[in-house]
Amino acid sequence: MKKLMKRSLALILTLAFICSGFSVCAVEVNGKQHLDYGSYVLLGDSVASGWSDVEDRGNTSFHRIEGSYGALLADDLQVKEYHPMACIGFRTVEMRYIFEEDYEPDRFIFKSIEDEIMEEKMPLMREAVKNADLITLNIGGNDWGSYVGWHIEEAVAEMSGTENFVEKALEYLEGTVNFSVETIETLVGMADLFKCVPELVQILPGALSEGFSRYLENWNYMIEDIYALNPDVTLVVIGMFDTALQDETMKDSENAGISLPSADIGINIGQTIVDLANIPMRDGAEKYGYIFVEPVGTLCEKQHPSYDGHRHIADMILEALPDAAFPYTDIEKGTKEYSVAQKLYNKGFMYGVSDTEFAPDAALTKGGLADVLYAVAGAPETDSAPSDTASPSAAWTAEKGIMTVDENGNFSAGSEVSYFEFAKIMFRFAQTDLSGIKGFIKGISLFFSVIIQNIFNISGAISRIDAATYIVNYCGI
Repeated sequence: MKKLMKRSLALILTLAFICSGFSVCAVEVNGKQHLDYGSYVLLGDSVASGWSDVEDRGNTSFHRIEGSYGALLADDLQVKEYHPMACIGFRTVEMRYIFEEDYEPDRFIFKSIEDEIMEEKMPLMREAVKNADLITLNIGGNDWGSYVGWHIEEAVAEMSGTENFVEKALEYLEGTVNFSVETIETLVGMADLFKCVPELVQILPGALSEGFSRYLENWNYMIEDIYALNPDVTLVVIGMFDTALQDETMKDSENAGISLPSADIGINIGQTIVDLANIPMRDGAEKYGYIFVEPVGTLCEKQHPSYDGHRHIADMILEALPDAAFPYTDIEKGTKEYSVAQKLYNKGFMYGVSDTEFAPDAALTKGGLADVLYAVAGAPETDSAPSDTASPSAAWTAEKGIMTVDENGNFSAGSEVSYFEFAKIMFRFAQTDLSGIKGFIKGISLFFSVIIQNIFNISGAISRIDAATYIVNYCGI
């Protein structure tokens, strides 16, 4: 009887163990298996908080706002705990002040929220970050945006001889929640209308330079603060985006009845700043291993995403998050190599050498590279094929002159690719993938990057993971 009980107990425990193994799996969203994120923390500024330019959504700071990308993501991933910790006006300055005991902020600290509220929220934010499984971080615009606005607001109030401009500018700034690229362009347009561009130009460069320099200085410290509290968290950084792509339903909206001229002086301020702002975010992803999402194509009301824009950001985050079904066990989780391999796997661009092995250190073969480039190009149709293979990827890359065949028409798919050969192939691929000068610039930039970084091993075989890293950077994923 005792033996029977022992066997029964063992069977029950075994079944419980097996079942528990399956329950750890994840949530399926749009056919993709996601990890089980028990606790999700939303960090960021007014964009992350769900602030709207055209409707009253109440106090969005530290609140769940339905339809915002944070709330959408929390629902899609079925998280158990959602902590909306985004706040209007937040910068990297505020983040460092919250996470570091000895950080000295500037005079604009918590300008958009009462100190008493932040005294209550700061310990809650640190605790939430410490216990989070997933964190999304969307911040940076206010470092150069609102900072410049606050700086200009102070300076404009002291300007003399330009009373009409000062009156209109202060009236406009008073109703501006989030100082952005469009705000700068509007102020320049106002200054042009009232013939005081020189006065404004004296203010803008210094304010922009100071705000942007502080942003660049703070970025890595802020990321390290987060990882110091929670080394194992999945961190997703959402990049800056140009707000010029507006939802059709928002284009007729008026701005509080004020006629606001825009600058027409041949300077694309917006895209220039967005590109610069995303550099440390992108570099940080390579340095620290977090996930970087650049939400190109986000529809906006004016300065903030519309509901469709928030859905777009949430979908891009879902696409970038790790796939719970990622099968390769020979790359350590949490490493940059794991992130690179997973990105290409998720896109369907690059797979392992077996069902469970990615073989990151193995030499990349010519056939393997052809498969990747063919997938990146969207698997286009082709009519011809080398004599030694029926592979459509080999056929297409040979047909386009991206890769070569020998005098007998053989592709030699199993031959290893050197760093120098890889650089040449990627240069030719870029010109096929992108038209005109864009393809040349992108191709030549990658060519020299590969050559310079591997100058002492230029004839050596490029590893699969090195090639994967270059291709991830090329694709911007």
